[in-house]
Amino acid sequence: GVGKSAVVADLVRQLKEDYNHGGKVVVCAWGKYSKLQSAAAPFSAISDALEQLVVVLTKNEYIDILKNLRKKLCDDDVRMAMTGTFPSVAPLFGPAESDPATKIATSMSQIREAFKEFMCCVCTCLQLPLIWSLDDLQWSDEASLELLKDVLSNKEPNNMLFIGAYRSNEVNEDHSFHQFMNEIEKARGKDATEDKRPVSRMNVCDLSPDDIGEFIADTLGKDSPSEVATLTEVVFKKTIGNIFFVKQALEELVRKNALFYDMILFSWQYNVSKVQLDNYLSDDVIDLIKSKINGLPTEVKMLVVIMSFIPNNADLSTIRTLLEGEGVDGTKVEKLISVAIENVLILHLAETGNYAFVHDKIREASYGIIPEGKLRDELLVRISNALFDMASADKANSEWALFVSADHLNSVAPELVPRIKLARLNLRVAKMNLAKGATLNANANLNAGLKCLNDSGEKWKEYKFTLCLLNELIKSEYAIGKYDLASAHAQDVLENSTSRDEKFTAYFYKIRTIGEGEKRDYNNGVLEGLNIYKVYGINIPNSPKGIDLLKENVRLKMVLRKRPLNMLSELPRSEVSTVCKLFHIIAQYATFTKNQELAALITKRGIRLSLQKGVVSQDIVRLLLLENVNRIAKSLSRAKQAFAYGCAAEKVSELFRDDRSFYHEVQVLLYGGTFPLLRPSRDCLEPLGNAFKPLLNAGNVDYALGSGIGFAMAWLCAGVPLNCPLLKPKLLLYEEAANRFQRPTFEWSVSSVRQLVLNLQKSPTNPTELKGDAFDEGSVLSTLDGNSRSMILRDTSTLRLFLALIFWDEECMI
Repeated sequence: GVGKSAVVADLVRQLKEDYNHGGKVVVCAWGKYSKLQSAAAPFSAISDALEQLVVVLTKNEYIDILKNLRKKLCDDDVRMAMTGTFPSVAPLFGPAESDPATKIATSMSQIREAFKEFMCCVCTCLQLPLIWSLDDLQWSDEASLELLKDVLSNKEPNNMLFIGAYRSNEVNEDHSFHQFMNEIEKARGKDATEDKRPVSRMNVCDLSPDDIGEFIADTLGKDSPSEVATLTEVVFKKTIGNIFFVKQALEELVRKNALFYDMILFSWQYNVSKVQLDNYLSDDVIDLIKSKINGLPTEVKMLVVIMSFIPNNADLSTIRTLLEGEGVDGTKVEKLISVAIENVLILHLAETGNYAFVHDKIREASYGIIPEGKLRDELLVRISNALFDMASADKANSEWALFVSADHLNSVAPELVPRIKLARLNLRVAKMNLAKGATLNANANLNAGLKCLNDSGEKWKEYKFTLCLLNELIKSEYAIGKYDLASAHAQDVLENSTSRDEKFTAYFYKIRTIGEGEKRDYNNGVLEGLNIYKVYGINIPNSPKGIDLLKENVRLKMVLRKRPLNMLSELPRSEVSTVCKLFHIIAQYATFTKNQELAALITKRGIRLSLQKGVVSQDIVRLLLLENVNRIAKSLSRAKQAFAYGCAAEKVSELFRDDRSFYHEVQVLLYGGTFPLLRPSRDCLEPLGNAFKPLLNAGNVDYALGSGIGFAMAWLCAGVPLNCPLLKPKLLLYEEAANRFQRPTFEWSVSSVRQLVLNLQKSPTNPTELKGDAFDEGSVLSTLDGNSRSMILRDTSTLRLFLALIFWDEECMI
């Protein structure tokens, strides 16, 4: 209530006045978080801001900007991630280059990269910096902060003014937003100078007693603050100078006739003592606003109460639907809205046509009109049911209504809502959260769904639903590191499901919780996997002998019938999770435990099974890749055999080229792994260079950065000129991405390559030492230990040896 939003609004007004007359366009996107954030969809305020942006940029006067923007927004991965997460932005994209229905973003990394690309394109197309303002960030969700941190921590987009407003009295040092601000300041402070401050803080303070006196005197038409000194003293004592509270206090005094307009003197008067004035005003502004609302007609009061249970801004149709559910005549709704606007409770948002509360304290007061208990619960159930029906009728534009409905129904007395119905709704909302990368929110919905299912007494009686919910919960608990819960739910499925196919997810994650859980016990993961194989009629020894490998090799040759491994690419692709997925993960664990014989046996068995079934899956490609690596690792003399497996993997991966993340991951593993040993380094440049952006857009961060390091090394080994203008920007791009996604090991690896290039270009005094503008090996290694230090030392030792050979430094080579 101190005027944060008013400051931003006035800034935008002044900028528009200053620039619009010159023919330049000031574009502002504004969003606001709600105290009811648990009922809102992830990224709610960002979604509101983007919706406003779309409304502005699709106006006729901005047609040239829109055309330019559509030319830049041509990446299908960005389109799918953005329109899947923020459907309102679809009009900003041109026609799709390929079928957009292949996949929707489900990883936060994918959404982050797409959002950054989108914002960069928008800001590049605007004549003036985009003004992007988000209010009440103290209530922002974790997913929003993660998305914002990724954009605001970097130099791009650089044509944007971001304004974040929050209530400092609600943000302590442990608050996630406090940590967010510190990280942004630290990241952007690197470029700070006296004249250039990338991050600034502005404290908007309460007004002084003198300021309040002037405001009251001006409001009441008095010549001097001294004429209202008594009134000012009482009001300031109650409001501590908060201008919003001051307005509410004056209105309350008017309602109680302590402050009145004298029709004889034609001026505002008060004729009560200081003590009486003090008694007229509550110490709590919420009580003042409640008093105002309770004085309004019943139907207007119901209007603001209902709006208070919706975290979003509401359109006329939604308000009418909800009020009709409370018995209000739909034809009267617009009149009721006008009364609420006249009483400065809500306002009309011209850009979107929606209605919003003038201030969050008004929402809070409206929310408290009906106290907690049966009456409120029954109202919430009616509102939730109406929102659910609305979402069912308009699936494209009412997704938010399901989030609100689920949150409210989860909060009411259990006997008011059929538990199985609520369990189904929670599963549906959980899947929507997953599609937006909100893993924790999804987990909360899944657990709420399981509780409802247990309470209903229908667990495993509703067989298909129970299986689906538990399978999603297994994956969710595993994703957030709750391995014990994932294992317990897996055991529940294994004990109660009826077929092997229905047990597959439980089997798969039971193995992973052992092999990749807290203890990372790959050996026991292998043993568990081999036991599960027996369920599928597959017997594989943990320590295979030579005769076992020989027999499996003969069987594979019989199935291949003298055809090369490449013929796997002639089989139809399969999207179904099969036992081959188990083959891949157990072969991987076997490799980690240096049991290459077992890995080889599993690989051959998996390929044979795929040939016998007449289909091929991505897991077969991964098995081929694993064998490609293992054969090289075992002996360089097996390079020819390894090459055959690698070529087969590349050929089969072409079947899955529409899955750009998977396809380019295969390219990185081959051209950044074993192929440089078998092919000229120049052949590796294009596949590695082309892989970075699609992998990053798909959220496959580690492989994207791996492609960058592989590209840099291939460039050096290929003998391409080091002064080529393409190299430095590429290396800086990889460094920036590693920094943004907090992958310091990758960042140092790229920096060390860049330092090597500088050494070769500038020939310093000690050219074999990796110390300079880009990288200082000694400083970096002094901060590391364990695996991180070993990895960096491995990379830097290779580069120093490279330099020693070039400059023929025998001492360094030794």
